[in-house]
Amino acid sequence: MKKTILALAVLITLSALTIREPGTLYKVDIQQSSVHWTGYYLFSFGEHNGTINLKKGELVMTDDHLTGGSFEIDMNSMKNLDMPADDGGNSLVDHLKSDDFFSTGKFPSANFEITKVEPIKDATADQPNVNITGTLTLKGIKNTLNFPAKVKSNGSTITAEAKFKFDRTKWNVHYNSGKIFSDVGDGAISDAIGMELTIRATK
Repeated sequence: MKKTILALAVLITLSALTIREPGTLYKVDIQQSSVHWTGYYLFSFGEHNGTINLKKGELVMTDDHLTGGSFEIDMNSMKNLDMPADDGGNSLVDHLKSDDFFSTGKFPSANFEITKVEPIKDATADQPNVNITGTLTLKGIKNTLNFPAKVKSNGSTITAEAKFKFDRTKWNVHYNSGKIFSDVGDGAISDAIGMELTIRATK
């Protein structure tokens, strides 16, 4: 009898420890959010930049802290901003959508899911205040992505800003990569893709 009571007490204690307050869901405002990309040449000072759209997204807040979220990215919405559309801009975007790069015909969407959010100690008001870890699924390949972000909340609205780079070759985007191909010479393109995000979400 004593063993049964003790076992029940342990189970109740463990259950209490694992219960968490449910997070509050915030829906990403697609029209008020933006995603900018930058690609770089490796041996010259040129670069290209543009935008890509979110299809949908959500953020989760628990006790006024960001604890989760996910985003779906429309890979066919890529635009170039540094060249006129009829003077190289459209050709660049078509190339980025091809199998040389992101294969958007086969993989029209990419996804990012937040798996961990850690506060940055002693962060100032104008600097990133959290480190975000998540899983980016691109071209059907999943890899972990980490970056700092500045997250602000006023109770009904969340604003998140982040600026970072990621290594495209981890997602099998190998075109003219000096790391993958030894014969590309001065035509090599940087493996790093720059991203600048501004996300706005409301209850």
